[in-house]
Amino acid sequence: MAKQAKLFLAILGLITLGYCASGRAEEKPAHAHGGKGPNGGALVEVGDADDHHVEVVHDEKAGKLTLHCLLADQKTPYTPKEALKLNLKTKDGNKQIVMTGKDSKWEAIDDVLKEEPNGRVVVVLPDGKKYNVTLADDGHDHKK
Repeated sequence: MAKQAKLFLAILGLITLGYCASGRAEEKPAHAHGGKGPNGGALVEVGDADDHHVEVVHDEKAGKLTLHCLLADQKTPYTPKEALKLNLKTKDGNKQIVMTGKDSKWEAIDDVLKEEPNGRVVVVLPDGKKYNVTLADDGHDHKK
């Protein structure tokens, strides 16, 4: 029986590994680095190799969220392959906001951002790998 359980777990692990490598967006929980980025916002890791980040600057009063795409040194910008998208959970239901910007700086302005954003940001790295990164509840720089 123990051999069957081990075999089942091994097969389950291979299936899970295959699913993650199937080209779907990987969900990435927030991994804040504790410090502030060059623009005064919280740094959140994108991907597994700790080589891409987004810096999150949240201005509640203006209802504005600005994301800066930074490499491992947390200073050098990178340009994502596609526009960043916010997938938010609001009191009125789910809402997607396609951020505007270019190069490494992306912004969204919306009344739902006058409160703490709850949801994920979709980031497509320059190599085409897509991640759904959780916006940390406590990882923002709040401008009042």
